[in-house]
Parts: sequence; structure tokens; C-alpha cells
Amino acid sequence: ALGTTTGLSTVELPQVLAVVVVNLTALFLLAYVATVIAREQRRARDAAIRMSAVDPLTGLFNRSFFFAAIEREIARCARSGRGFCLLMMDLDELKAVNDRLGHFYGDRVLRGVGDVVSAGVRRIDTAARYGGDEFVVLLPETSASGAVGVAERIRQHVEATPITTSEKKIKSTVSIGIACYPDHGDNLNAILEKADHAMYESKNSGRNRTTTYGRKA
Repeated sequence: ALGTTTGLSTVELPQVLAVVVVNLTALFLLAYVATVIAREQRRARDAAIRMSAVDPLTGLFNRSFFFAAIEREIARCARSGRGFCLLMMDLDELKAVNDRLGHFYGDRVLRGVGDVVSAGVRRIDTAARYGGDEFVVLLPETSASGAVGVAERIRQHVEATPITTSEKKIKSTVSIGIACYPDHGDNLNAILEKADHAMYESKNSGRNRTTTYGRKA
């Protein structure tokens, strides 16, 4: 009919705009809240994953994480033709510390050695508490001589970093064994066995030393 209009009146238009603004604001707020929740969920998930992979006493990776890391490295090296080395180290005479001073100080010694090991490796290396008073370090793309250099720096630093108690300082030492892929084995069990054998060569030869598999301490 003549005189009618399909547009909004000057009264209705501001009301519609206000509704649109409110809806858009609500959508933005919902998107922001969803982003914050997703970020916190990722953070919680990452923390849970890290907790499951880390030894709570030393802060190093745990045995399970280390096994997975070395299996990945073996697969990678099999494809690339490159090698790696493995350090296995045993804390000398921790039982004597536990028996004499108690497990509280024994744990302090373990944490102190863990700190030295962590500080002595590269970002690409994997340092783990293997169990009890044993530690392992995976050294990708490292020669036997390079592994000896890393092992000796760790060994000397452990010896030079005693744990202070109210009574005296507890001096610690480690015995270290080295095995290399593929020279000493082409699978997880073989490499671990050779590194363990070399470590016991160090212990049987007087402790506080480094031995590469196949060489006398």
C-alpha cells in the first residue's frame, strides 16, 4: 500500500543494534573462555605427561622414558647410519651413607648427583635415573672419545661437589661405563648389557673411574 515502508523505524534500529552488540559480545566472551579453558587443559595435560616421565627425587627422566628415548634413537640411527653412545653410572657406596646417616642424606646425595648429571649434558641428550643409585645418559651423534669427555666431566664434578651435613661433608663418587651403537650392539638390550659390563669394570678396578666397553679401566 502507498505510504508503507519495509525499513526499520528510527526507534527500532537502535534496539536491533543493541541486541547485535550484546550477542557479539557474548560470542567473544565465550570464545575467550573456551581459549582459556583449552590452554589450561593443555597445561594440565603437559604437566601430567611430564610427571609420568620424570623421577620425582632427582628431576631426571625415569626409566620408562629412557627406554622409549633409546628405542627411538636406535631407529633413527638405523635410518641415518649414524651412531650414539650410552653412559651408565653407579653411585659408589650409597648404602654406607644410608646406613651411617640415614636415607634423608642418601636422598640428598642422589639429588646432588642428579643435578650434576643434568648440568653436564646437552639439551639433545637424555639423562635419566635408571633405578636405585644408577643413572644413564643417552648421547646422540657422539663418538666414544666424546662420550669419555662427557663422562669424565660428570665424574670429576661429582667428586668435587660434596653434600654438606650438620656434621660433615659427604663426598660422593660415581663409576661409569660406556657403550656405543652400533660398535657394541645394535639393539637396546645389547647396548645396556655392554654399558653395564663396562660400569662394573670401573667398580671392580677401584671405583670412581670411567671405562669404555672392551677397554680395561
